Amino acid sequence: MIHTLGPKTTDSYDAATHIPGVDHPEIQLHPNFDEIIAALADYAGDQFLLPVAYQSARPDFGWRELCYEYSSQLELRQVFHRHLQAMVLIENPQYQKDAAIIHPATENLLRHQLGAGDYPVDYAGSKAQAYADYQALGYRYCITSAKLLPVNTPVLAKFEPDMVWCLYDILPKSEI
Repeated sequence: MIHTLGPKTTDSYDAATHIPGVDHPEIQLHPNFDEIIAALADYAGDQFLLPVAYQSARPDFGWRELCYEYSSQLELRQVFHRHLQAMVLIENPQYQKDAAIIHPATENLLRHQLGAGDYPVDYAGSKAQAYADYQALGYRYCITSAKLLPVNTPVLAKFEPDMVWCLYDILPKSEI
């Protein structure tokens, strides 16, 4: 079983279905990576897929910290690259909340585009959830997957990065 970020519209699901040498993987989707990390002990014997751009909504915790803090529970099985789905920065001219809703991994991208280091930002577990919150709660800005948007949605910026993905074996928690 491969644990990764859902829903099926996420880059993580797409990457999980395209792991080199892995045909027809069993995939369990989660609302955010932090939930998977918090329950690693429950998933011993399974696998965990995440991008090196992983950034928690928790301040100062990302892929680098994960590698150190959980080194006794995660063993790197495979590394590969795959382009992310096109991402876009959009603006709601009739916003109700003067803030941005984004996945934490896209915060630096947002701040660079807006040129505003102190602009208020809220986090969602995925770019798909960010877009759902943007619509439901009337946020001013959002970075989301382009394929989620209606045709002819005005776009402030478009991004198409290549991503490095890490597939880990989840080990039993050490008693040390």
